[in-house]
Amino acid sequence: MFPSPRFVLSLVLPLIALAACQHVEAGGEAAAAAAACPEGAVGTQMQLATAQEDIAYRACAGTLAVADEKGAKEADLFYTAYLAPGSQQRPIAFIWNGGPGSDSRLLQFHALGPKTLHGTELADNPESPIASADLIFLDPAGTGFSRAASDEAARRLYSTTGDIAATAQFIRKFLKAEGRSSSPVYLVGESFGTWRAAGVAEALVDTGQPVAGIALISGGIPRGEEHDRALMRAFTLPNRTATALALGKLNARLSSHPEATLEVAEDWARKAWYPALADPEALDDEARAEIVAGLSLYMGISPDQIDAKTLWVSPRDFRKSLLADQGKTLGIFDMRRTDDEEDVQAGADAIIGWYRHTLGYTRGQYAGIDVPALPVGRNWQYDQAPITKASLARAMAGEGPPSPSRPWVLHALTKDPTMRVFVATGLYDSLNGCFSNRAAAQDFPPALAARIATHCYRGGHMMYEVPEVGRQFAEDLSSFFGNSRDSRNRE
Repeated sequence: MFPSPRFVLSLVLPLIALAACQHVEAGGEAAAAAAACPEGAVGTQMQLATAQEDIAYRACAGTLAVADEKGAKEADLFYTAYLAPGSQQRPIAFIWNGGPGSDSRLLQFHALGPKTLHGTELADNPESPIASADLIFLDPAGTGFSRAASDEAARRLYSTTGDIAATAQFIRKFLKAEGRSSSPVYLVGESFGTWRAAGVAEALVDTGQPVAGIALISGGIPRGEEHDRALMRAFTLPNRTATALALGKLNARLSSHPEATLEVAEDWARKAWYPALADPEALDDEARAEIVAGLSLYMGISPDQIDAKTLWVSPRDFRKSLLADQGKTLGIFDMRRTDDEEDVQAGADAIIGWYRHTLGYTRGQYAGIDVPALPVGRNWQYDQAPITKASLARAMAGEGPPSPSRPWVLHALTKDPTMRVFVATGLYDSLNGCFSNRAAAQDFPPALAARIATHCYRGGHMMYEVPEVGRQFAEDLSSFFGNSRDSRNRE
């Protein structure tokens, strides 16, 4: 007579439980905790094969509530966490995009997540830095599944200072809840998200939470009002020279030696264009004509497209001028392109399916997929610094937000002597300059400048959209997470 299935289970289940307990003891409580989703989040266990190793990780989706100074809830902030087993000392990176008003889809599903879009479908991303750090992708209030608790709360959160305060609070709560306050913390922001990363870094340090590093992607180095705007403007030239080279708009002599041409353009920008921009009134007609001729040579535009009085060619003017003879305008995010930018809805079905079906997140509606995007950017308050007539004019000409940042990076580096900064810039981005960012980094006090690593990639604002560039970008960021103390300036 065979024993009943129930009798067999009564013998086997205790053995399974004992084996599980022994496994936890052998692997450590921290490893077991790292493999579980945070409380209230849902998710699933996944595996990723990379060139170095196979990595088991837990993909989780959930929200954390943030409150105002009186303790009233301001918002439920949605996050997607990718957690690999390991100790509480494993690095943890908080990642977001910009806008303001952008969700985390670009950096998560186009660059750094363990799953990224291949066409319109999600597939494994062996380049993901999940091997170097746990990855927490955050959707700010009003984006993705994140929502403000009220219209009044939205008004506070749709502002630079309110956004920084809410994000810092989210990170502190997440770290405390997961017992990760001693983990090396990294903050990664793209475009306007660099302001969030820099501002949150200072805010966290002010509360006693160390920050191992901040990664500033396609947003420059937030350091307040530029004290030498002429120099920063002059160093936009090599990016434009590179664009003109890529589009075949420079003469044969310059085109035949592109790398040397970029070096010459940088040298000319520093020695000729910079002093001219700093004091154009000091130039006589002959000197002014020489500057116009040089700009025409290195930008590939005709002399009559250059304002001979100011000698400044704004980003918007350059984009409109280079291919004016073809009736085309260069792209804002990648100046090599003249067609429409990437369709942000590409892969939307796969992304919402990832949340709803794979991770089992069934609450809310995803702004920009389930429902139209909310007017976060349109209602944004740049309350970190006054908006002036001059700053608004610069913004309209393509030179960034309508008011300057604060010197968050300087403050954070000064307050936290172990913090490092990673700066990534696309060579063909009209909104940033590789050489401007390098000059800005070198303008910090020497001891602080030594902790800033600048990287220039042959791509646009979303440089990772170019496959080979994306691989290098992810590798560099992984190295930064792995050991920010060994970062070095490189171009």
